[in-house]
Amino acid sequence: MGELSSHTQSVEPQSQAARKLGIVATVISGIAVLGCIALTVWNYNLNTKVNTLITANASLHRTTQALTKQQNDTEALLQRVKLAANLSSISHAMEQTSIVTDDFVLEKVTFDVAENGTLQGVLLNVNNQPNLGFGGAYQGYGKYNMASATLTKKAEEVINIAMKEYGKSDKLPVWDKNTKVEMTVQNYPLGKREGGIFKLTSQQ
Repeated sequence: MGELSSHTQSVEPQSQAARKLGIVATVISGIAVLGCIALTVWNYNLNTKVNTLITANASLHRTTQALTKQQNDTEALLQRVKLAANLSSISHAMEQTSIVTDDFVLEKVTFDVAENGTLQGVLLNVNNQPNLGFGGAYQGYGKYNMASATLTKKAEEVINIAMKEYGKSDKLPVWDKNTKVEMTVQNYPLGKREGGIFKLTSQQ
């Protein structure tokens, strides 16, 4: 009986140690679970912030693209306005009796400019000097009583003077001998220069 009693006393400290270990294990497990929960919440918040930043960045990119396009469109419009102003200025200068020969006076000049700003063609409308007017070589409706070669030379003289006057500005698209030029007299067709060669309307 005495031996049995001593054996019982030795088991009790082990049970207390096991309970303590159980409690420690439970606490550690709880801390681990709380840590996992905290990490999950932190990860969720981080992902949310990242997604928010991605969305904001995409929105900023779209805004930047829109602003860039708007700026480019504004610059292109400004260039067109400047070109229109420069063409208007040279037209006014050329029409104010700066293009005059012994035979013709330039009354109106019109420029045909493409979307890319290149000069596609020029229309020159002239009137006769008194020596060519009615009672002279001019018969009306753009027709003259003179040799074609002579009339061609007189027309080309006006075109060349106009081209030289135009060329004084470096703010305008290029006008050279290959630029298409139509010429009218009192709004009736007189001739056309294409590829550097002028032909009267009657020769076309």
